[in-house]
Amino acid sequence: MHSYPLYYEQPYQKTHTATIVDIIDGNLILDATICYPEGGGQSGDIGTISGVQLLNTTKDDDHTIHHHVKQQVFHIGQQVNIELDWQHRFHFMQMHTAQHVASGLLFTRFGIQTVSVHQGERILTIETDAASVDQEICFELEDLVNAVIRGNHPVHYEVHTRTSAQSLGLRRSIKVEGDGVRLVVVEDVDTVACGGLHVANTSEIELFHYSGQEKIRGHIRLIFTVGQMARQQIRKAQDAVTELGVLFSAPLEDLVEVAKASVAQAAQTKSELRRAQQAIASLQLSSLVAHAPLVASIPVVYWNVPQDIDMKDVAQAFPEHEDLLLFAAKMVDGRLLWLVGVQGKASTLFDFNTRKSTFLSAIEGKGGGKAPLFQGSAKADSAVFFSTCKDLMQ
Repeated sequence: MHSYPLYYEQPYQKTHTATIVDIIDGNLILDATICYPEGGGQSGDIGTISGVQLLNTTKDDDHTIHHHVKQQVFHIGQQVNIELDWQHRFHFMQMHTAQHVASGLLFTRFGIQTVSVHQGERILTIETDAASVDQEICFELEDLVNAVIRGNHPVHYEVHTRTSAQSLGLRRSIKVEGDGVRLVVVEDVDTVACGGLHVANTSEIELFHYSGQEKIRGHIRLIFTVGQMARQQIRKAQDAVTELGVLFSAPLEDLVEVAKASVAQAAQTKSELRRAQQAIASLQLSSLVAHAPLVASIPVVYWNVPQDIDMKDVAQAFPEHEDLLLFAAKMVDGRLLWLVGVQGKASTLFDFNTRKSTFLSAIEGKGGGKAPLFQGSAKADSAVFFSTCKDLMQ
């Protein structure tokens, strides 16, 4: 049994008393409903049914409207009271109407067709058939839509036969089969076949704001906010700009250039710091090599690397030495990072590849590499690592 769709006749009705005619998989089927089912890019209604949370409203392939309640405490034949979450419903009515206006203007003014739309909790997206859309067009579209909002254009519905609807030269093909085609008319702006809910006048949209764009499937997807969400986003952006102005001690007209200069300076400072860190690692390793014991005239260094030196810098400093056997270890987040360097004649003292299996097993580690440098991590501590290295030396 199908619920009678009161939402088309009374889109502004917020409450209704209905009778449960069936319960399918815990979802309520009512004799009539004011709850719009999810579809056409528009979210399904939410609210309460006799005090129980209504999580969503959907329609199945048989066009039966399902009311998804949080708790199934109902029975067939029971009368229930529906209360819509009106803020949620009205937000989607605003967005859906704004989308019609925007898509209509994109088509008539710029020759850009709408491929698909999505109405989210905060944003409206319109995927276009264009490979690129200039920023100037997006801002012009924003101005045009807001002019339509200020123009107080009535929005109404018409039901046509398929033939009469097609004769109107609609910007989008009709997706439903048969007659009884429902057209949404934004007077003097757009006419299109649609089964969604809309505000009665464009003034109720309140505000339309272009937020950006992204590339998807080779097309440009435009991103907008509408009504209260648009006001919130604009104010949030204004707050961010004000804070950045204070942070950079710059007026609005200079803020971007000052921020760019600060980012460039930070990048330069970061690069200089990296070079300094590399130089420190190189100097410390050179000092260790100078004081290291010799085995067959080859310095053997056991280096417990301090926290302020990166193992990457140790690896970069290692090739500076012609003949060197280096065992380096550093604890990071409770795990040992290890490095074994076998440079030049040091290969006569330690053949990593032949000892790899025994070495990794002893330190409960993993890793490898290519001569002269081998690296990895281990569960063992540095004492076990250094002891294992000494034991495996030839």
